[in-house]
Amino acid sequence: MTDLIDYAAPMMATETAIKKAHDHLLEGDFVLAMDQLTLAMVEVKMTRNAVQHMKEQQDALRQQTSPV
Repeated sequence: MTDLIDYAAPMMATETAIKKAHDHLLEGDFVLAMDQLTLAMVEVKMTRNAVQHMKEQQDALRQQTSPV
């Protein structure tokens, strides 16, 4: 049985963090903007890890089956 890997949640968190960073930049608050951009980078990494795991599961499943 394959586990459900959620890539959507960190991807949406990335979008939110980038939007908040943009808002902080418009207000001239560079420190808070950089904090949000750091958070966005963490969320992007989590998204990438989830997608990598999904790919590995798919590759493993393909190796278990014979071509038609």
